[in-house]
Amino acid sequence: MDNAFSSVIIESMSDGVLVFDFQGYITHINPAGLDILGLRAEDVQGRTYVQLFMEEPENDAFNDILIRGIQERKSRLYQEVPFRREDGRLLDLGVTTSFLRLEAEKWDTPGIVMVFKDITQFKALDRARRRVLDHLSHELRTPLSIAAASLRSLETPQNRKTLDRIRRNLKRLQDIQMDVEDIVRAEGADREHGFKPCVEQTLDLLHVLAEEDPAQVNALKTVEKMVAAHLPFGDIDLKASRLKPVIERVAAMIPELSSHRNLDLKVEIREDPCALISEAVVEKMLFSLLKNAVENTPDGGTVTISLGPSPTGVEVAVRDTGVGITEESQKQIFGGFYHARETDFYSTKRPFDFDAGGKGLELLKVRMFADTYQFQVLCESARCVHLSGEDATCPGVISECSHVRDSAECARAGGTVFTLVFPPALEPHQC
Repeated sequence: MDNAFSSVIIESMSDGVLVFDFQGYITHINPAGLDILGLRAEDVQGRTYVQLFMEEPENDAFNDILIRGIQERKSRLYQEVPFRREDGRLLDLGVTTSFLRLEAEKWDTPGIVMVFKDITQFKALDRARRRVLDHLSHELRTPLSIAAASLRSLETPQNRKTLDRIRRNLKRLQDIQMDVEDIVRAEGADREHGFKPCVEQTLDLLHVLAEEDPAQVNALKTVEKMVAAHLPFGDIDLKASRLKPVIERVAAMIPELSSHRNLDLKVEIREDPCALISEAVVEKMLFSLLKNAVENTPDGGTVTISLGPSPTGVEVAVRDTGVGITEESQKQIFGGFYHARETDFYSTKRPFDFDAGGKGLELLKVRMFADTYQFQVLCESARCVHLSGEDATCPGVISECSHVRDSAECARAGGTVFTLVFPPALEPHQC
C-alpha cells in the first residue's frame, strides 16, 4: 500500500487518527480526529501533545498513553479513557496506539499512531443498562426469598406436587436473579448509595402507615426501632479506626450468650492496621458472623476471629469448624429469608443453639452493610463430607458423631470462613 493510498484511507476514516513523532509533535490528524477532539487544523500545526492536552487534569489517562508510547516506543492495546475538550465537553474515548516505523520511505518520520473513537453515547447507555440490571436484581432478590420461605409453611400432603412445581419455577427465577447479579458485579456496576435509600424509604413508609392506621401505631413503632437498630441508614460515618478493641469487645460477649454450648472461641490479632470504617458497623457485623458461626459449629468445635493486613486493605475473618455450607446454598445465603433446612426444624431453637438457623437476616445485614460502606465480604465454605445433603443432620456434639474420633478430624471434614476486607485509612496517623 503506497503512502498516497494510505493517506486517502486515513482521511476518510470515521475514527480519529493522530500521528506524533518521538519529540511529541503532531505530524498528522485526520478530519474525524479534529472533530472528535474539538480542534481545528490550525490548532495543531507545529504544536506538541504537551501544549494541546497537558493542562487539563482530566486528560491524564489520555496523556499517559501518549507519553508511554513516545518514551517506550511500544504499541498499546485498546483502552477506554476520559477526555476533556477545550469547549468543556467530557468524552469517553476508545484508544489504540501503534508504533510507526520508517520503512521504504512510506512515512516522512517514524512515530506513534493513535486511533480513537468517541464511545461516550455507548458508555452512557451501558451504564444505564447496568444500573437497570442492578436495580432489578435487588428488587427480585428479597421477594423471591420470601416466596420460597413461605411455601414451606403452606405444604400439605394434598398440594405437595403443586408446590414442587412452584418451587422448580421459583428456583429458575432465583438462578436468573443470581446470574444477573454476577454479571452486574463482574462488569463493575457501581452502587452509588447502597441500601441507604431503601432503608430511609422504609422508615418513611412506616410513618405514613402509622398516620393512616392509628390502631397499629405501637406495632409500627416497634418495627421502626428494629429497622433503625439493625440496618444501615442515615449519614455514612467513615473514619480511621483500629479494630482490635472492637474485636475483643464483641468476642467477650459471646461466651456468656452461648454459655450452654461447649465451644472454643479464639482471637488472633496478627496486626492492627488502620481501617476506613465505622466501629459501630464492625461491631454489628462481627456479632452477626459470630452468632452464625456458633450456630453452625457442633459442641467441641472451634470458632476463630482473626485480624490483620491484606493486599487490598484490612482483613477481619470469622472461621468455624462447623458443618459448612453446600455450594448451592452459598449462592443464596446473602439474600435474606433463606435457610437451608425446613422451617419446622428451627421452631424450638433459641439463639446460639446448634443449628438454630432463623430467617437468614444476619447475613443479609452483613451484605447490606458491605454495599453501603463499600467494603468486601467473602465466603469460603466446605460442606462436611459426612453430610450428603441439606437434610442430613449433624448430632451437634463431636463426641456423638460416628464419623470422626476427635475435633481435629471434625475440623478437616468441613467448615466456613467469612472474610471482611475494609479499605485502609489514607491517613493512618489519625487512628
